[in-house]
Amino acid sequence: MKNTFSQAMAWLHTWAGLTIGWLLFVIFVGGTIACFDKELTHWMQPALHGHERGADSVDLDAALTQLQKVSKEHPHAYYITLPGERSKSLQGGVYYDVGDPDEFNLDPATGKPVPETAGGEFFFTLHFNLHSQTWGMYIVGLAGMFMLIAIFTGIVIHKRIFKDFFTFRPKNGGQRAWLDGHNLTGVLGLPFHLMIAYTGVAIFVANYMPAGLYSAFNGDVEKFFVEASDSYERPETGKPLKTIHSIDALIADARARLGQPVTWVSVHHPDDTSATISFGGDHSRDVAWNFKQVFYDANDGRFLHVSGPMAAGYKTYTFIGGMHMAQWGGSALRWLYFVMGIAGCVMIASGMQVWVNKRAKKIAEAGSLSGYGLVQALNLGVVGGLPLASAAMVIGNRLIPADAAARANAEITVFCAVWIAATLYAAIPAVHKRGWGQFFALNAVAFALIPLVNFATAPNSHLLATIARGDWTLAAVDLTALALALGFALLARRSFVKARQPAPERKPRRERAGGEPAGGNPALADR
Repeated sequence: MKNTFSQAMAWLHTWAGLTIGWLLFVIFVGGTIACFDKELTHWMQPALHGHERGADSVDLDAALTQLQKVSKEHPHAYYITLPGERSKSLQGGVYYDVGDPDEFNLDPATGKPVPETAGGEFFFTLHFNLHSQTWGMYIVGLAGMFMLIAIFTGIVIHKRIFKDFFTFRPKNGGQRAWLDGHNLTGVLGLPFHLMIAYTGVAIFVANYMPAGLYSAFNGDVEKFFVEASDSYERPETGKPLKTIHSIDALIADARARLGQPVTWVSVHHPDDTSATISFGGDHSRDVAWNFKQVFYDANDGRFLHVSGPMAAGYKTYTFIGGMHMAQWGGSALRWLYFVMGIAGCVMIASGMQVWVNKRAKKIAEAGSLSGYGLVQALNLGVVGGLPLASAAMVIGNRLIPADAAARANAEITVFCAVWIAATLYAAIPAVHKRGWGQFFALNAVAFALIPLVNFATAPNSHLLATIARGDWTLAAVDLTALALALGFALLARRSFVKARQPAPERKPRRERAGGEPAGGNPALADR
């Protein structure tokens, strides 16, 4: 047991961060990229570039026919998402009561399928469930709770929290630079990190603690969401529906009743006479998610229902969800979330490296194959390898043939293979000393290759072409890759310079100026 409250909080801060730090880094990287998931998906669909169409030019009945062609027996619902400001393809999906949905993208201009891609959706899914469905969602929720513990204990132990915000000494290198980087990014993004951790856990509270819903609604959780959001659902009749009423014929009336443009349409129970056609708007107008819908009978197009005000509790829930997802506020807000997400990634990575550097002497005595060496290898493999794998996946999008079977899976395979290879390389003991410089350099090269490979393979999509026609959505992907390449190059240069310098002789604590312990915080010195 620690002697003081501050020491106890420092111990809890250290171990809450270390035990879940690598997972948190993966979640943060996925979430940071997912700030622009739709834009990244569009970048990874070069077949659409240069002739994008808006929602008004889409033939929804033709899209519904496509869904019916790929549909298996007894689908639960068809979903069609119209192209918009951020997403340029027409997205369709067939959802079933059990199993994964069938999804595809269409070119709104031609109606032809667009070559599939894992796109930004891959990182969005990585962020919220690690591509492991329900169990992954639980693991991410647990990580979010650990992050809240680490944040609150970090606030307690940082007695000079505002001074830390203005303290960064990269020239000192080593432990001091890592600690200053951890403090600076932690304080800089403190309100954001608190908000994002809390709202991330709260979004899935009904999944984490479902007992109340199961008790009140006899296990029918969907009934709760229908009532809370004033949605509309009809029980199935068991009678087959021969023809679904024209969706295009209803869209003008739906737009008028919603009071905003239609961004998506769904058909529930499409093979049953209970089928309904529903239309909805987007989430960009308010902080809270927009669940207002208008419903029509799929047999004859008769108007059935328009959503009214939501229950107060559910309105609060949608506000919390909207704060986390950042679909409101336009691109300026998403850039703010992106920058704060990068700050969170640096905070997590530097915090784990602080732990290693504080135990450098023990690592040297125990050898690289000890538990300390494992932490060091995981720091390199996760922090250095994940960005490298992400860049490789984006490059793979341009190099894998557009007509390749299971192209999206091939992109994901590139991501996994590069990350595994990077982690195995990081596990080599001889790599540990100069590993950061090597990984920073590899990431600099990989991100610099993104616009270069794009220039060589996609004549309508490269940086010069997109800037010339004023398509800043596509240009921003290349420019961001170049900015990240420059940042990693600067880090690589500094790391190589530091690695060539002899290790400074450490003075006894009492001999340091003012008797102040490392890090400027007595609690931190005892972690």
